[in-house]
Amino acid sequence: MKPDAYLTRDPEIRTAIELEREGAAYYDRTLDALRDDELDAPSILPGWSRRHVVSHVAFNAQALRRLVNWAATGIESRMYESTEARDAQIEDGARLPASELRALHRRSAAELDASWRDLADPAWHAQVRMTDGPLIPATSTIWLRTREVWLHAVDLDSGASYDDFPAGLVDHLLANVLSSWRGRREAENIPNFILSPTDRGIPRGVGAADDADAVVLHGSAVDLTRWATGRGFLGVLSESGEPVPVAPRWI
Repeated sequence: MKPDAYLTRDPEIRTAIELEREGAAYYDRTLDALRDDELDAPSILPGWSRRHVVSHVAFNAQALRRLVNWAATGIESRMYESTEARDAQIEDGARLPASELRALHRRSAAELDASWRDLADPAWHAQVRMTDGPLIPATSTIWLRTREVWLHAVDLDSGASYDDFPAGLVDHLLANVLSSWRGRREAENIPNFILSPTDRGIPRGVGAADDADAVVLHGSAVDLTRWATGRGFLGVLSESGEPVPVAPRWI
């Protein structure tokens, strides 16, 4: 959908939607390159086939659309009734015939995009809530979908790569992960990771940079983001020479 089709005139929202649309097209190309029988193969995510990834991405669009509709109407409609309901829905979707699963994805994505298209500027700042957690503005649904389509394209394990991600997306992802870790650091005893991208020049950390107990990791911004989002150790080195630890959960 062209940017002019969206009701909002807010340039930041329109730019955010453009990045999501770029990621959606990237995901679609990756999915379309897979034969139906190849959907049965494992994805990068433990315990999930490619079918599970496609099912999750499709139902995620429906869940985010519920939040957009909440913002538009003022009638509460959370993403999922519960984590258990979400998981059961993904399993059900993964068992659909390939043609129906693909159609579910296309339809769900189009309906979410249409809801964004028709959302007036004041409603973009309405407060909505995910299944649990704090209230968020409806604008956050764009980022929530953006990270889904870009990352899960990689998770299909069919040639998509973090190396294809726009630089701004990589930086946003890494900042998002670090912010999540900071918020949970004390409760979950998350180490003070200091991430030093060799191609950015400015280290970023969970805590203070002069912390003697900090775990300092080096690598390109892409490699550090791949590691921080739980998708491998490629290109990441520990300053201490110790093995690179598994990244804490992000979401």
